[in-house]
Amino acid sequence: MKAILGINCYKHDSAACLLLEGRLAGAAEEERFTRRKHDPSFPAEAISFLLRRAGLSPGDVGHVAFYMKPGLVFREAFRMFPGYMTKPGALGFFAGQLGGARRMAGLPGLCRATFGPSFDPEFHFLEHHDAHAWSAWYGAGCRDAAVMTLDGAGEIHSGMLGEVKGLRLKRFASTRLPDSTGLFYSAVTSFLGFRPDSDEYKVMGLASYGSPEYADLFRRILISRKDSVRVDTGLLDIRRGVHFARFSREVLSRIGPPRREDEPLEARHENIASSAQVVLEEAGLAMAAHLRRVSGAEILAIAGGTALNCVMNGRIEREAGFREVHPFPASHDAGAAVGSAVAVHTVRFPGTPLIPPDSMFLGPDYSESEVEDALKGSRVEYSRPGNLEALTASLVERGFVVGLFQGRAEFGPRALGNRSILADPRRPEMKDIVNEIIKFREGFRPFAPVCTREAAPEYFLGCSSSPYMIKTYPVAPGKEKVIPAVTHVDLTGRVQTVTREANPFYYDVIREFQKLTGVPVLMNTSFNVRGEPIVNSPVDALRCFYGTGMDALVMPPFLVMKERPMERVRV
Repeated sequence: MKAILGINCYKHDSAACLLLEGRLAGAAEEERFTRRKHDPSFPAEAISFLLRRAGLSPGDVGHVAFYMKPGLVFREAFRMFPGYMTKPGALGFFAGQLGGARRMAGLPGLCRATFGPSFDPEFHFLEHHDAHAWSAWYGAGCRDAAVMTLDGAGEIHSGMLGEVKGLRLKRFASTRLPDSTGLFYSAVTSFLGFRPDSDEYKVMGLASYGSPEYADLFRRILISRKDSVRVDTGLLDIRRGVHFARFSREVLSRIGPPRREDEPLEARHENIASSAQVVLEEAGLAMAAHLRRVSGAEILAIAGGTALNCVMNGRIEREAGFREVHPFPASHDAGAAVGSAVAVHTVRFPGTPLIPPDSMFLGPDYSESEVEDALKGSRVEYSRPGNLEALTASLVERGFVVGLFQGRAEFGPRALGNRSILADPRRPEMKDIVNEIIKFREGFRPFAPVCTREAAPEYFLGCSSSPYMIKTYPVAPGKEKVIPAVTHVDLTGRVQTVTREANPFYYDVIREFQKLTGVPVLMNTSFNVRGEPIVNSPVDALRCFYGTGMDALVMPPFLVMKERPMERVRV
């Protein structure tokens, strides 16, 4: 059986994955190699890595699965153009849509030109939301399940409700463009002075500081229909995409002018974010609850860029009536590469069982000698101490901020302990320290708690297992005083639970920290700085370490310490 290569590119978050005999051998985003955040270009580096790690040649790839249908993109562009051809920017948007469709249609030729004449697979173009749906089902364990997809835009749709039974995907309902939860939320992101298709998580974090003063107004814009949503384009014109989105005069008279990126955040901005978040949650919850009724399924799988909204996911888990809720951890467009490959496998190789992923550790890894070569090449002082897990925990307990680089890189935007920055959650000042001198980001941004799975119910209400930091949970009463640095202003946390089987070193560090402090929780954030992708290689890790205020870098079995680490004294 030849390999299936899944690809997405030409919009944002370009990525590739490799499916071998039903097993996900690897997946990686192109940005990790090029160091350009949200890189949309053809994922040549990611594909080369996947083939190299699997020991395959280009000729071993039998199928290429792509996450969109260029013909549908063409058709939708021509359908929508007459309706807004007189509006500013319409011609440029139209040309951009056609250009993107042409690049997608030219994918077979580009692949062969890049990887040589031996690369001669069969090409499959999947509808975008089908690709999202299959990724969600795959991440939920390849079990019969209801599926919900929500994002900004596919070819024609922005979301769907359906189910997968017996390896067949059935649609119940779809949301057609320009109606879109993702475009609505991205328009608010842009209005608040952040980058759309990038900074939506900032709006989610900011929302907890405000009150939903404008929720009734936003409910008139994003109208829930239970099985779909509608956007009133008279109040918010998103027909030409989020970069040309405009609120009406009526709306602006209520919420005020847009914020420039360099302007300070005010209470008004917090209330706008809160209102948008509440309305998004209500729409997502209504669709999920409707899907529960019509499908009768006990399991819900979610994907699409909107499914990165972990606050919405947490509410769906608590209130929609499903026994299990599984947002795909790489639910953005990068994850659609996985869904595309899975969809092709179900059709072409139905007799070969798919093996669900046991983790998102799917990217590059480096041998001990490769890590040491990078350390020597960088001419830094390093050591090889014994019991590095206990030493790492001791450093965190003393107030040091520690970078952790080990194993295979995570696929998707969540740091799960292989490319992470760790700190002491008991120190309330640590949130500001890491935001200001390490991540170089806004002070309102929260950090995630990571804990042992067995300790999760004690610290987070309703949480028994949450391996991917994709849902929020309320912090247990009184525990907000124990772990203030990872308790958001609304008394919730985006929890990750860890088992020793999934990540032995990471788990042992948390356990050693618990021995020292009685607290089985650490602060966890991705190993990068604002505006850069998560580190990929040992050299990336060293560059980020020395360009920030981190105190120590753990690259098992090696330890690098700054010459004068700053031990923080508890306030």
